Amino acid sequence: MSPGKLRSTLASRYFLAVALAGIYMAVFLLTRIVLLAVQHTVSQNGFGPTLAALGVGEIFDAVVALWMVTPLVLYLSLLPERWFNGRFQRAVLWTGLGVATFTALFTASIEYYFFEEFNSRFNFVAVDYLAYPTEVAGNVWQSYHVTFVFAFAVIITGTVLFFLRRPAREAWQRATPPLKRVAFVAGFAAILAVASWTISPALAHVSEDRALNEITLNGYYSFFMAVLGKDAPYEGLYATRPQPAVMARLQRLLGEKSLVPASFASGSTLRKIDNPGPSRRLNVVVVLEESLGSEFVGSLHPQPESLTPSFDALMAEGTLLTHAFSTGNRTVRAIEATTSSLPPLPGESIVRRDNSVGLFTLPSLLASQGYQTMFVYGGRALFDGMGTYLHQNGVERMVDQSTYPPGTFATAWGVCDEAIFTKALEVMDEAHAQGKPFYSLVLSVSNHRPFTFPQGHIKAEGRFHRRENVVRYADWALGRFMAQAKSHAFYQNTLFVLMGDHGARVYGKAEIPLASYEVPILFVGPGVPAGVRLETLTSSLDVPPTILGILGLDYESKFFGHDVFRISPEDGRALMTHGSEIALMRGGRMAVLGLRESAALFTVDENKNEIAKVKSVDAAGHELIEDAIAYYSGADRLYRSGAFAFKPTPARQPAPAAE
Repeated sequence: MSPGKLRSTLASRYFLAVALAGIYMAVFLLTRIVLLAVQHTVSQNGFGPTLAALGVGEIFDAVVALWMVTPLVLYLSLLPERWFNGRFQRAVLWTGLGVATFTALFTASIEYYFFEEFNSRFNFVAVDYLAYPTEVAGNVWQSYHVTFVFAFAVIITGTVLFFLRRPAREAWQRATPPLKRVAFVAGFAAILAVASWTISPALAHVSEDRALNEITLNGYYSFFMAVLGKDAPYEGLYATRPQPAVMARLQRLLGEKSLVPASFASGSTLRKIDNPGPSRRLNVVVVLEESLGSEFVGSLHPQPESLTPSFDALMAEGTLLTHAFSTGNRTVRAIEATTSSLPPLPGESIVRRDNSVGLFTLPSLLASQGYQTMFVYGGRALFDGMGTYLHQNGVERMVDQSTYPPGTFATAWGVCDEAIFTKALEVMDEAHAQGKPFYSLVLSVSNHRPFTFPQGHIKAEGRFHRRENVVRYADWALGRFMAQAKSHAFYQNTLFVLMGDHGARVYGKAEIPLASYEVPILFVGPGVPAGVRLETLTSSLDVPPTILGILGLDYESKFFGHDVFRISPEDGRALMTHGSEIALMRGGRMAVLGLRESAALFTVDENKNEIAKVKSVDAAGHELIEDAIAYYSGADRLYRSGAFAFKPTPARQPAPAAE
């Protein structure tokens, strides 16, 4: 098609598609510029990488814009001339153009706030959130200036339509014969096919700054890639090895240094765990504190005034894991780790997967030993599939938002922490009265946007930021819970595990932002040394076997975690996922596995929680990468094949504990 014919075609009905593509491109570019300004990437990275981010970003934007106008191009191509010129069609197309413009602007504002919280374009978190509009919409309304953003988008949309009215009127007056429409669609399809074939996420790697690479991407493109990888199998995307070699290495990695050497079942992680010492039929209470990253804990990161005086005081009563990391940056990852002890498989958490039924979990194992099992939560149990997953994997009783009295202080995420802990004490008293030990998983919600809480015992103070104030409240509620628990009959025979589910937010330029994953894990109860700080590198998936070690329970295990009280400090390791990347950290190094079977090695500054890429991988680094492949490849295969199912086996009954 000659330039003259192309101009003639673009001035016809296809002007509407061209205009919409231009609007998308302008919104995408403006979003990227704002994110660059907010992140100060020019000063951090220099003009070269920043200009590269802008240039490469335009490629992503163009491809996305082409895909987004494809429905309109097809509609315009199929629309007969007499219908196109009809008053009704004009109203429909003009209204559609306005709605599309408003939606692009409003989505851009959402992406800005999403990036502010997660330092990322739309990813797996955004995909997960869309499934639960009640909580998400409520949180957005309570946390952000929705009315202002809405009004701003309406004004800009009206302005855009005002300036487009004259060329649009001229376009309606030009006829576009069927042959021209066919030619336009053919050219459009060819350009779209070539652009889509050549683009890939790797194109966005313009620097070693993860945040800048995220800004380079397009939010819609990232969201689409997250949807595609939502439940994608490990094999075909990540580095693999022959299965016999993977299982042999995995069994070596999981072997417990116990009194009886581990003997694994063929092709499985199943092995007998013999815990030394007396068995204790203790109650088990695991408290997952929402967004309690180690950065907030005064005893781990001293500040002029500690935000967590209650947690700091509780340290004198138990053992604190000072070098512990969550497996992900979502609560479902913490539930996954502390129940199943599985590595965080790429894609979505197993908590949200339909196949997660009858897995080998801590509550299933304890239920088979005569324990009562329960989940106490302040929100809706159906959120993120938590209630379904727990019910299908050993948890008998669900306590969620529907069970709290009307008028209880609540946000979009559920009732306040003090109400959750009060309810937890009631439920535990009821369980204790049954004469059988219990397992209770308690999940708090207050330490989350919109950072509001009841202004009673703890009041928001101006010298603290909003998040800091809500951390103070969450800490007060936890301290109150533990203080009140001491007066209850079950307390003396109860093991408490108090821990953060994940850090407060994701930030930093590192491939894996470690500071956002560091969490406190505190064990308090019979058999736990008091006032001890354990420096061993730990993962949240170590919680189940460590609990069972404290109970002194002999059992057959499929867990991937270790009893951190028994392993040597040099054997400590942490596994985590960030976006589409999965990692294994051990011995001051980190192996990171990515899409397209990529693998990289990083050194870790444990004092600053920072990593730096290693250009030349030595033998030890190669072994760490191979270990990472074994962990994740083996876990994914066992999970998908059904080999991680729970099959109760007879076990030695623990002796009753003295009242």
